Amino acid sequence: MFLHKCPRLLPLWICFVNCLGSPLSLAEGPIPVKSFTPCVAAHYSFGVAVHPSGLVLFTEFSRRKIRGWNPRTGNVEVWYGKDKPGMFGLATGTGGDVFVGLDLGDVGNPGKVMRIDAEQKEEFVMENITRPRQLTCDSMGNLFVVLEGGKVLKWDKVGRNVTEMMTATSPLSGIAVGADGSVYVSEYAVFDVAPEGYSRPLTPGRVKVRKPDGTISTLAEGFWRARGLALHEGILYLCTESNREDHGNAGQLVSICTKTGSKKVLIDSLDYPQFPSVGCDGKIYFTLGRDNVLAVCDPAASFHKFKVDTDTMTNFSVRGGTIAWKAIPGGIPFFIRAQSLLLSGSIIPDAGAKSVDGWVELPADQFQLNPADLHPKHDAEHPAPGIFELPRIESGCDSGRLKVDVFPLRRQQGCRWPMQNVGTADESPAPGFSEQPTSFLCYFSWSATPPK
Repeated sequence: MFLHKCPRLLPLWICFVNCLGSPLSLAEGPIPVKSFTPCVAAHYSFGVAVHPSGLVLFTEFSRRKIRGWNPRTGNVEVWYGKDKPGMFGLATGTGGDVFVGLDLGDVGNPGKVMRIDAEQKEEFVMENITRPRQLTCDSMGNLFVVLEGGKVLKWDKVGRNVTEMMTATSPLSGIAVGADGSVYVSEYAVFDVAPEGYSRPLTPGRVKVRKPDGTISTLAEGFWRARGLALHEGILYLCTESNREDHGNAGQLVSICTKTGSKKVLIDSLDYPQFPSVGCDGKIYFTLGRDNVLAVCDPAASFHKFKVDTDTMTNFSVRGGTIAWKAIPGGIPFFIRAQSLLLSGSIIPDAGAKSVDGWVELPADQFQLNPADLHPKHDAEHPAPGIFELPRIESGCDSGRLKVDVFPLRRQQGCRWPMQNVGTADESPAPGFSEQPTSFLCYFSWSATPPK
C-alpha cells in the first residue's frame, strides 16, 4: 500500500453514498463528476510532458531529476538523473527531443533552456533568460518558452535561432500552440504593491491568443493565479493554482473552447496544480506541487457521487463498480482502517471491469493527529509549507489488490499575505491564516491483478 504524505487536495467534488448497510443504489441518479487519479509520487514537481514512448515525464525541482512514469505498468524510472539544478518546465518535441527550462535565479539572467536529444546528449538552446516557465513544441519541433517577465520566445529547430514571438502581462506562466500556429498564453493575474511591501492581487488573470496573422486578443478571463496550459482537439486545459487569497485547495482544472472562449471547471479544490500535458488519448496529466504527486484526469471516465447518511464519511464517489457496506454474494470483501475508524464491506465491479476506484472524505475530528505544520522550516526536501500529519491507513481485500492514498483537505481561513519573515527559512503566512485539515481524502483503488 502506498501511503502518500502530502499537502492538500479537493473536497466536494468527491461525493455521497447511502451508508453502512446497503449497497450503492444507481437508481438514485448518481451524478457524474470529473476528478483525478493520483499516479505516482512526484517530489516538488512543476513540468509534465507526455513522451512519444508513452512515458509521462516530470521534473523534480529540488531532487534535480526528470522521472518517467509508465501508465501501462505503473512503473517509474529516473529518465534523466545528471543532477541539473533548476529543472522546471518540460516539453517534448520531434525526433526524441526533450526540452527543460532551468530556473537558476533572478540576478544576471542566469536561466537557460536545455535540449536533451534521443541519445540524451545535451545542448543549451536558450541562455541569458530569467524565470522560464512553461515550455511547449509545435508539430514541427519548434520550441516555445514563456518567461515570467512577460516574453514568449521561439526556438526554430531548422534555423536554430531564437526570436521573440509576443509579449503579455507579467507574471506570464503558461503556453500552448495550436495546429494552425495560434499561440495561447496564460497571464497569472495582475498584482499591486501594497504599502506594507508585499504584492496584493488586483485583477484576475486571463488567457490570450496570438493568431498566425499576428493579432492578439483575450480568449477567456476571470482566473485567479492562472498557471499552465495544454491543448487537445480544440480544447484548452488551464490549471489555476489558487484563489485570490492564496488558499490551499483552491486551484482548478478548467476547459476552454478555443473557438468560443466558453469555459467549464472540470475539477475544483485542487492544491496548486502546475503545467499540464495531454496524451494522444485525451488524458490530462499535471502535478500538484505541494501534494508531491503526478495526477491524471480522464474526461471520458467520470466518477459518480452518492449521498452519505452518516457522520463517518462526508463524501463518497466511485468508478468502475459499486461498494456495499456489508457482505454481498459475488462481491469482494475489503477493509480500510484509519486509527479507530473501520470501513468494510464488498467491492462489486461492473460487468467485465478489472478495476474499481473512488474517493472517501473523512472528517478530521475523527482522528488524533498533530495539528501543526510538520516542517515549519523549509529546505530542499521540505520546500513547501502546509505539510501535516496524515492518518495512518491499513487496507486489504480477499482477492486482487487494494491501495489507498491519503490527502488532507485544507481549511481556507484568512489570507496568506502579507507573509512574515519573507525569504527566510522561517517564512510563514499572515496572522490568522490557517491551513489545518478539515478532513482527509482517501483515494482507493482496487485491481483484479494481485500484487507481484
